[in-house]
Amino acid sequence: MTDLLIDAVVGFLTGGLALSAAWGLFWSVISLVGLRRDTCGWRVLFMSLVGGSVPLVLAIVLVWWMGHLERMTSVFAAGLMGMPTVLVVLWLRRMPDGQRAGTHLAAGVRHLMENLLGVHQGCGNCHDEHDDRTCR
Repeated sequence: MTDLLIDAVVGFLTGGLALSAAWGLFWSVISLVGLRRDTCGWRVLFMSLVGGSVPLVLAIVLVWWMGHLERMTSVFAAGLMGMPTVLVVLWLRRMPDGQRAGTHLAAGVRHLMENLLGVHQGCGNCHDEHDDRTCR
């Protein structure tokens, strides 16, 4: 019984670390483009690489600690799906303004991406007052 609990917890932790690594590597790609366009600095790229590589290394260490892939069980796989399930539930949660939390998160990510990529630099921060072709 203890082994099943350990497998589930390690799977849950590994799932969370994998999501964190994917998120960090996503921002690494965005910051690489921003660095190329001179809209963000080296520090942003470094922090996003750290944010992607540290959880990835920790997930690899957890899988190694479990005894590589031969000890992976269905309980581990169920635990692995735990963190994505938690995120989906939080994404669907209603906020006080009636919108879903995921909508707010997506808007924040889009805003940060626009800042890092310098989307609105050539048009004087026009935001929504133009069609997308005139600003890029």
